[in-house]
Amino acid sequence: MPTDTADIAIIGGGIAGLVAASAIAKHVSSRIRVHVFEQSRQASFGESTGGAIGLYANGLAVLRDIDNELLETVCSHGLPYANRRWRRHDGTEIAIGDETLLVPRNDDDGSFDPRLQPLGIRRWRFLSALLDHTKKHANIKVHFEKRIAQDGIQTVTETDGSSSIQIHKLKFKDGTEFTARLVLGADGVKSQVRAFLFPETKQPEYTGVTTLMAVARIPPTTDPSEPEPLSRGIHFISSRTSKFHACMYPLPNDEINVQIYIPTPENPETWGKLDADEMKAEAETMVAKLRADGWNETFVQPWLNPDSVIRVGLRAREPLENWSKGGTMVLLGDAAHPPVPYIGQGAMQAIEDAGVLALLIKHLCPVKSTGKDTDGPLDWDLSQFETVTRLYEQIRVERCTQVLKSSHVLGEMNQRRADSWFYNLQYEWSIWMQVLAGGNLPIMLKGVYYSYAEEVDKAIAGAGSDNIAV
Repeated sequence: MPTDTADIAIIGGGIAGLVAASAIAKHVSSRIRVHVFEQSRQASFGESTGGAIGLYANGLAVLRDIDNELLETVCSHGLPYANRRWRRHDGTEIAIGDETLLVPRNDDDGSFDPRLQPLGIRRWRFLSALLDHTKKHANIKVHFEKRIAQDGIQTVTETDGSSSIQIHKLKFKDGTEFTARLVLGADGVKSQVRAFLFPETKQPEYTGVTTLMAVARIPPTTDPSEPEPLSRGIHFISSRTSKFHACMYPLPNDEINVQIYIPTPENPETWGKLDADEMKAEAETMVAKLRADGWNETFVQPWLNPDSVIRVGLRAREPLENWSKGGTMVLLGDAAHPPVPYIGQGAMQAIEDAGVLALLIKHLCPVKSTGKDTDGPLDWDLSQFETVTRLYEQIRVERCTQVLKSSHVLGEMNQRRADSWFYNLQYEWSIWMQVLAGGNLPIMLKGVYYSYAEEVDKAIAGAGSDNIAV
């Protein structure tokens, strides 16, 4: 079978990979041939994909800088959080935070871009918007059902006169082969690119917490016998009777997303979307448990007839200290830093990775102008890519480490709140005081108050001006 060629091969067509493809086309050059290889079927990007996720200002700003139309499409498919609410399982309100405080303000007049307000969105709608945007660029090709074969990554050095370049040879299980000058590993927590670069690295380990994620459609009703509808906003609910905690938020189209975090010492045997029989059994068990433990019917309602239920065992490990070995292959997203969900920053960190990497390539490895010859050979010098990876790690490793630590801290506090009535009282008092003083939890600000573009500018300024395109 013949070998095809690409300038950039992105392994993994999830959030990180698709954002990286569009960011490169926008910031570096639309002439770069970017091939994205996703192992799942294209149909999996349909309505059955995943549950829902939250998007925050730091990630939304990357989408805005790629294309305002992309940002507006994403926003149109989501529902902004009106506020952030901490509640007990019986419905008692502890504190209400202002979500607009999680959007960076203009220093001059205090205004903010309302499109950057945190929002909830179905994962499949978000992925579909990202995939559709890549279709605007003729040189971005997204391939589905592409799994790297065993030992399917090889790197060779080719010499052309006095210079040498790395070429990466990729072989897929369907027998197809590609070569690429640059490989981005955006292939998730079980990354094959990471295994190739760092074979000694351990796989993420199960944390002892299993998440059940359900989405249900609950049309509005005026029937007084029905439970009170879930108010707009993101709700964090804890229960000492159940010994677990939950997160819920409404979505467009009368949908509700609910995530319940359950301490489960045994690693669940099956992960992923449950089939109809499994979903029915899991939902019935959950309804019985919640009612027996005195949960408010508003929180029980999504489990009465969910459209989908996903079971995920949370895995974690420390972020890698290096995301490349100095060549033209580099990691981003979950492949470099497995997420934990408690602060809503897992996908945002992947999006930041893509934005930072694209801007560094733009400045350090620019595509040279070829006048009107837009179809001619690409004049693209990657000799400074080692500097790209050095600055990329300088910017991203510490940033991701700090955000993930904050997420771990918040998750541990939520579980301790469910485990101990005494700690729960202390924690509720602390939340109430922090929200009263600042309008929201300060720990949330570490994630959202961040400008990826400013960090790139500072890193480049610190590196000096040699061989850097302005």
